[in-house]
Amino acid sequence: MPAVLSPAPIVEIADNPAPRGAAAFWIEARDGTRLRALTWTPEAAGIAQPRGSVFVFSGRTEFSEKYFEVIGELIARGFAVATLDWRGQGLSDRALPDPRKGHVGDFTEFDDDLASFMGTVAPDFPKPWIALAHSMGGNILTRGAHDHPEWFSALVLSAPMLGLRLGKTIRLIRMLAIAATRFGLGDRYVPGGNAKAAHELPFEETVLTHDARCYAIYQALTRKEPKLGLGSATFGWLAAAFRSIEQVMTPAWLGAIKVPVLISVAGHDQLIERSSLEAAAKMLPDAQLIAVEGSDHEVLIETDDLRAQFWRAFDAFIGRCSG
Repeated sequence: MPAVLSPAPIVEIADNPAPRGAAAFWIEARDGTRLRALTWTPEAAGIAQPRGSVFVFSGRTEFSEKYFEVIGELIARGFAVATLDWRGQGLSDRALPDPRKGHVGDFTEFDDDLASFMGTVAPDFPKPWIALAHSMGGNILTRGAHDHPEWFSALVLSAPMLGLRLGKTIRLIRMLAIAATRFGLGDRYVPGGNAKAAHELPFEETVLTHDARCYAIYQALTRKEPKLGLGSATFGWLAAAFRSIEQVMTPAWLGAIKVPVLISVAGHDQLIERSSLEAAAKMLPDAQLIAVEGSDHEVLIETDDLRAQFWRAFDAFIGRCSG
């Protein structure tokens, strides 16, 4: 079992305090990569009779503090909660000397992160275990649910990265990413990429959310702790993402995932191809697809009216799964 190293820091600001009972510590992946985990056990969070546990897994560029409001919603519903910074983002170890490059060699590295979390953190949490994953995290969790059917009782996937929205140029971009990686350029930014973190763009330029308040909080967190910021992806990350999408998006792969799955589509998503999520829902044996029309990519971090649509679907879905 990976070693537990503690404590780890939590970045807080007045407008985004950690929910009651937060603890942060380091765990090690199999290759020695140091990962930050945050937990809210039933005892620490003051949950007398927990309904189970929800493990929250973020998308590319994201960090645990971004989900404090979401975690508070889950605790209020009676769930213990734990989350993880994937390698290469948040306060977990970065792969390259330039910490702003979003890089991974292959998504099997993220598989190892998830296995370390499930082996070190999850056993202390009450069952049933439910995964709530966004974007890149949704891709990784479909891998985990396929390879380890014993882990989760249900999956809730917010705009999962099962198809990139790149239009007619997608084949050319895929070929470029694969070729660049083969020629030793995998650690280079993709064309047009740079070190500016997603939350360092002006609000008017973001394609992530319509909620200016939430966006300002994430900007403030990155200003307080610049290490949270992550810039554009590398050719290596992009090539790895294409490989993982192609591996996952088959009837054989998705058909092997027997647990109930809720897929939330962001109706105004400019990053994820909607048709890929509709196709995935058809290939999964037990899937429900809901569309939050008008939502940008980050459904969980949207305006109150849009998030309310997601939470209504979440409550109904979990009620069905536990009923």
